[in-house]
Order: sequence, then structure tokens, then C-alpha cells
Amino acid sequence: MDTEAVKMFSVLATKLSYTETAKIFDISQPTLSRRIQALEDSLGVRLFHRLGRSVRLTPQGEAFLRSAEEINALIAHSLEQLHIAKKGVSGQLKIGCLHPMARFMVRHFLPNFHAKYPDIAIYLHTLAPSDLGSFEDVDLMITPFDMQIENVVSRPIDHYRRNCYAAPSYLAKKGTPQFVRDLELHHCITQTNALTNERTWKLHHTKQPSVQVNVQGPLMTNSMDIAIDMTKAGFGIGLLPDDQVFQEVANGELVLLFNGEWYVDGMIHVIYKPNALTPERYRIFIEEFERFNRSW
Repeated sequence: MDTEAVKMFSVLATKLSYTETAKIFDISQPTLSRRIQALEDSLGVRLFHRLGRSVRLTPQGEAFLRSAEEINALIAHSLEQLHIAKKGVSGQLKIGCLHPMARFMVRHFLPNFHAKYPDIAIYLHTLAPSDLGSFEDVDLMITPFDMQIENVVSRPIDHYRRNCYAAPSYLAKKGTPQFVRDLELHHCITQTNALTNERTWKLHHTKQPSVQVNVQGPLMTNSMDIAIDMTKAGFGIGLLPDDQVFQEVANGELVLLFNGEWYVDGMIHVIYKPNALTPERYRIFIEEFERFNRSW
């Protein structure tokens, strides 16, 4: 069996486009078509329905896709073991994450990781919150959400906390909220890292029951970086991660509200597709990242 054609089949089954698949393998469309046709001939089944320029999997193609993924994983695992035996752990790892996490890793995690594993090439692919969960261009993802996705492993890594912050300029104009329900009278910066339309914040307290407050404001963003900038600029109250704004608090650019007693807790997860032949570099990265966060 032409194992390279099996790889081409797997990509074509995902992209459903000869044009895109041919570009990925840097071959012409006629060459790709011939390789797929030869694979079908060797298997004795039709893998794709061809409808003009579009294609879709036949029932036999859908069944073979599962086997093809196992074949590709086995080949990749075998090659990796050969490389490990000869040179140590190596290969590329494509990581999808939000921009703040990418920045955090570049500043604090990757320098030591790269020094320890110089032959593991890291490709950081920044995503919007709505894109988390799509594995089209990445091997694994780091997410601040517990993604409930079928056939995906979600491994908890570390807790994080978000508190309410505001700029001194905003508090001078609008006043400082004294009670958590006062947030409903203020401009709040919403949609930050939200997967759905955010109209409420559910805040927890160190000693009191949790409270859900209605929030609204003239400015919204799906980016935590932009939310921090909006809060610093005095546009409203932001629900921001403590570990990303401690310097701004120390500099007097932001003020922690409610003495930090009202907060939202979250968990960083690494998510990936389960595989009995998960590459060694995946395991190493996840364990090193988990160890780093526990000591941070």
C-alpha cells in the first residue's frame, strides 16, 4: 500500500478539496488525483464521490478514514522512535492557544523548554475563543475552558483567578463600587474569552454565596489583551486574570476592586485527540507545561 497516498487521502477527507490538498503536499492536482485513484484501485473500493470540483466521502471512504488515521499514526510513531533512538526527541509541535497564553509561554515557559528540548520545534498558532476546539491546524490546544468535545482528551493543568479591576480615571468619574451588585450600575467590559453572548458574571466570594450580576457596557472584546487595555484606558470595569495585571496594579494603572474577595476561578486545560501512539513530544510538552504551571 502507498502510505503517502494514505496520508493524502486523510487530508483530502478533511479538506474535501483537491486544490487545498495538492497545495499541502506541493504536488499538482492531476498527480493527487492519480495517487488517490491508485489507492482506490488497490483497495478495490471507491473512497470519494466526485461532484464536479467538490468531493465527499463514500460510506467505504468514511470507514477507511478511521483505519487511515491509525496507519498514519503508526507510521509517525515508528519514525519518531527511530529518531529518538538516534538523536533524541524531536519533531514539530503545533500548539493552538489564545494570544495572552502564547505571550505568556514565550516570556516564561518556552525559553527553558527550548533549552532542554532544542530539537522539538514549536509552532504557536493564536486563536480566537470561538476557534478553540478546532484541530484543523494544530496538534494540541491550551484553553482556559473545559471544552466538552467528543473524542478529545481535556487534561486540567492549573487554576487561575480573575478579579474585578478598574482604572483610577474610571473610578474618579463613575465612583468605586462598594457592593458586588453595584456592578450592574457600571460599565463593564464583556465578551472577554466568552464562548457565548455574555450578559452576566457569576462571581464567587471567599465567605459568601456566589452571586450572578447583570453586566453591560459600551465596549466589548473577545481578546483578554484588549480587555486589559480598555480597562487601563478607563472605559469600564474588567474581569481580568490576576497573573496578567499584577504589574499594572503595582504601577497604579489598575485598582483591584472588592479587596479581591469577589472573583471567578477557572482552569487551564490542554486538549488533544487521544491516540494509543501519541507522539513522545506531545507527552513531554504536556508534562513540562504542567510542572511549570504548578511551580509558577
